[in-house]
Amino acid sequence: MRTKNPWFFKLITTYLPILYVVVLALSFLFFMTLSDLSNKQTVKSNEAFTKYVTQRLDSLLENIDQITITEINTNNELQKYMFQKYDGESPYLLNSTISNRFSKIKMSFPMIHSIYFYRISDQSILSLESMHTLDRFPDRDFIVTEIEKPFSSYWTNKRQYKEFETQVSSVPVLSLVKKLPMFTSPYGILVINIDINAFQALLQDMSKQTVSYVKLFDKQENLLAASIGAGERDLYSLRSSVSGLEVRSGLKDGYEYGLLSELYSNWIIAGMILVLLATIGTIYLSKRYARPIDASVNRISDFFSKQKLDNTSRELLHFVDSAVDQIIDYANRYQSQSDTNMLYRKKHFFHELLDGDRDIDKVEYREEMKSFGLQPDGVEFAVFLVEIDRMSDFSQNYTYRDQYLLKFVITNVWDELAAEQDLKVWSEWMSAETLGVMFSSESRYEEVQSAQMIEIGEKLREWVETNLKFTVTIGIGTTLEQLSGIRKSYQQAKEALQLKTSIGNNRVIAYKETVRQTEAELFDLLELIRSITQLYKSGNEDWRKQFEYFFAVLGKGGHTSKEIINLINYMCFTFTKELSDFPAEYVEMWKQTALGPMTEALQIFETAEEIKQIYLSVLIQVEENWKGIRESRNNRHLIYQVRQYIEEHYANSDMSLQLLSEQFGMNKSYVSRIFKDEFGENFVDYLAGIRIQHAKQLLDNTQLPIQDIAVQIGYVHYFTFIRAFKKSIGISPSDYRKK
Repeated sequence: MRTKNPWFFKLITTYLPILYVVVLALSFLFFMTLSDLSNKQTVKSNEAFTKYVTQRLDSLLENIDQITITEINTNNELQKYMFQKYDGESPYLLNSTISNRFSKIKMSFPMIHSIYFYRISDQSILSLESMHTLDRFPDRDFIVTEIEKPFSSYWTNKRQYKEFETQVSSVPVLSLVKKLPMFTSPYGILVINIDINAFQALLQDMSKQTVSYVKLFDKQENLLAASIGAGERDLYSLRSSVSGLEVRSGLKDGYEYGLLSELYSNWIIAGMILVLLATIGTIYLSKRYARPIDASVNRISDFFSKQKLDNTSRELLHFVDSAVDQIIDYANRYQSQSDTNMLYRKKHFFHELLDGDRDIDKVEYREEMKSFGLQPDGVEFAVFLVEIDRMSDFSQNYTYRDQYLLKFVITNVWDELAAEQDLKVWSEWMSAETLGVMFSSESRYEEVQSAQMIEIGEKLREWVETNLKFTVTIGIGTTLEQLSGIRKSYQQAKEALQLKTSIGNNRVIAYKETVRQTEAELFDLLELIRSITQLYKSGNEDWRKQFEYFFAVLGKGGHTSKEIINLINYMCFTFTKELSDFPAEYVEMWKQTALGPMTEALQIFETAEEIKQIYLSVLIQVEENWKGIRESRNNRHLIYQVRQYIEEHYANSDMSLQLLSEQFGMNKSYVSRIFKDEFGENFVDYLAGIRIQHAKQLLDNTQLPIQDIAVQIGYVHYFTFIRAFKKSIGISPSDYRKK
């Protein structure tokens, strides 16, 4: 007789025995190993926790040690103070500077309680807040003890510290002692005190989320700090190789790593409940999932019985095959449904149009524009670029959300202004500071369209300046036909924006109205830079007039930011090269006072006017410093007389060191040396420079033959003049006159 539900009985008679055997085996292994694993894990956990705490402490103390070493090696003021080499500098100012450096170290590490430096030579102590003498310093016993120790750098044990006798109580600290200079006879001791109370807070913070406590001991087994719940059963300890501190850990009070042994009965009850639930679940699921199979098997069996066929189970594979087919069909339909991001596609296509990365024909353009919901018509196109001025300030003054809202406002205002003029625009933010706008027009009135675009640009600029706390500069490309003209108009708009460095921020710059510099104008600027450098080098006050004229030329426009940067870089290079011949103290002052600020200004400036103010201030400061050095020397008046004589008699072909020595009653070698010291160049180069300057004036303002000019400025031989001029200017006198 055939069973009514064969698959159901097969499932439960197969899976239930397996379930019970597996549960019993796992339960046995579980209870046998869980306790042992728990104990071992507890010990390992404490070991890992102890190592972590030790590494954390070592890292903090090593960082303090490293920054101290760095400060020792780089702090020239500390070296001056230690060896009492003030070099004319105020001791009080030097002491204040060192105290400020100590304060910065303390601010970097909140654990630091105090810092002081003991100078052995005069037994003085410089701390964060005051100066002391050893006999009145409360920590003098510690200093006297430590100075006798042979070690140059080490951490002490726990001790008590107070800086003033008037303090009621002392503070427990751990001190880092460094004898300076290191590895030689010490001239002083640098002491950095770490507040032990900070260790308490640190240990508590690291252990509050764990079941482990942690305790900290110094090298003499003194307890420094302990987390809440610390017990006496330490499971693991580790001594630091950096500071000698020992870290111990264990389970907090109230926790026991044998806890599971007390919960075995609960585990057994819970296990039995789970087995019962698993049995009920197995029977229920077997009944549920076997019901359709049993129904199908019964129907197939009845069919085979009626047909007198072999009752096999191969037809059951048909159901599996059908299910697989359904899954494949679902996957194909899912794959065919591609949901693209419309905003991303729109912005990407906008970049392709402007950048010209690939050719886009009219058909593709129309289809894409329609898919974006934009008007595809247009026979003329132009590109606007709206750039936020001083983007670094904009990023600092506004959060990311505020920046997004402000950009959204600018875009909306732009669209409204264009709508008032019945112009079709498409705008997208191409970068953090630049909004790209593409105009399209169905008419061919280029002049009318250009005037409208400039008017819209001015309105937007004025609106932003009036209503927002920043400004924008707008570059406008020319109106061009065909899609291929979009890329050209975009490049023109970018080039127009580049001119804001010379023209200034908060402007509308139309490419068609810009005038670019010629090669001859560029040569004139390079020559002007060399002239400024020579005048500055010789101490001639006229360098300021030419400096002002140089930046006035830049301010007229026609120079992109890249061109201005190249010109300013050339100016820096020329100054540095020409002034390198000065005495070492002059060159060092130039490097320290001028070169750094001038280089830094190139990285942050936006307009030529900004960098002009920075450079002028720096050059004037260096000039004043050099004057101070020169006026402090005894031969200042003599130098002035010699220079005045040369400038008045430069055309004398017999001008030489011998003539000067006879004229002023000095040794020829002495005259040569003072020229090198005061002007950074030898007498021959100085005289040639003056003669070439006068030659340039004659070439610019007269039509005299070059041979006559050579004679007028003191050159007997024409070819000698040609060589000197070409060496100084880079081209021959005839080529200079042509340019």
